[in-house]
Amino acid sequence: MTDKEKVKLIALYFPQFHPIPENDKWWGKGFTDWTNVKKAEPQFPGHNQPRVPLDRRYYDQSKLETVKWQGEIAKAHGVYGFCHYHYWFEGKQLLQAPTNHMLENRDIDFPFCLAWANETWSRRWDGREDQILIKQTYATNEAGWESHFEYLFKAWSDPRAIKVDGKPVFMIYRPHFVTHLGDMLAYWRRRAKERGLPGVQFAHADLSGM
Repeated sequence: MTDKEKVKLIALYFPQFHPIPENDKWWGKGFTDWTNVKKAEPQFPGHNQPRVPLDRRYYDQSKLETVKWQGEIAKAHGVYGFCHYHYWFEGKQLLQAPTNHMLENRDIDFPFCLAWANETWSRRWDGREDQILIKQTYATNEAGWESHFEYLFKAWSDPRAIKVDGKPVFMIYRPHFVTHLGDMLAYWRRRAKERGLPGVQFAHADLSGM
C-alpha cells in the first residue's frame, strides 16, 4: 500500500479550553469548557462523573507548551494530524490562540488543517438559544473574502498543511449557511493559485449523527 492509499486519522481539535475575554463576559471570569466538565454530576449508579483528566491536567490551550504536548501525545498514539476549529465572524476571530501557536511555531512537527465552525453563538448550552452572543454573518464581496483569505493562506501555505493532491484541505462546518458560497470558494481558489498553490481542497463536515 502506498502512502497515498493509507487512511490517515485526523482528529477534530476543539479550542474551547482556554479563556478569552468574550467568554469571561458571557459565562463568567476564567470560563473554559473545563468549567462545565468539573460541574458534571453522576446521573445513575456507576456513572463516572465528573471525568478527571490524567494527572488532573486541566490544560490551557493558550500556552505554547500545551499545543506542543498535544501534538506529541497525538502522534505517539497514531493520530496523523489535527483539524482545528476556526471561528471567523467577518474579521473577528475567537479562540484562535492554539491555531496561532501552530502558525507561529513551525518547529511543532504535526500536520494540521482548519475547519470553519460557521455558526451563530448563543446560550444554547443553558437552554436559551434565542439569546445571541455573537451572530455569524458573511462577507458578500471580494474585499471581505480577501481578509479571510489572508488569514487562511497562512495555514494553507504552511509546510505542515494537510493536503489532498497537493491542495490544502479546508473544511466548512455548515456550507449551506454561507451567503454567495460558490463565488467565495471560486475567489479563494483563484487567489490561492495566484499565490502559488495548486488550489484548495474544500470539504464539509457532516456531523448530523453526533
